[in-house]
Amino acid sequence: FWKTRARYRAGLLVGLFTVGMGVGRFVNEFFREPDAHLADRVIETGLSQGQWLSIPMIAVGVIVLVYSLVRQPVGGTKSEPKPQAT
Repeated sequence: FWKTRARYRAGLLVGLFTVGMGVGRFVNEFFREPDAHLADRVIETGLSQGQWLSIPMIAVGVIVLVYSLVRQPVGGTKSEPKPQAT
């Protein structure tokens, strides 16, 4: 991270972590046994509650990633001061 220009992109690591955590949790929920009191929801929708909660997490992570990539880099280059007219 410190050897790349990613450090100048505010929010890039947060977005990557949030997307990665959401995708990891979504995949992990396929292998878990659903909770007994939530089993009817899995039958109705095909997704467990953990997967439903992972979808907004992935969406928020993508929004943060897009925002950090569209935004100007922070502290990357310094502009030269304009000479003052006398």
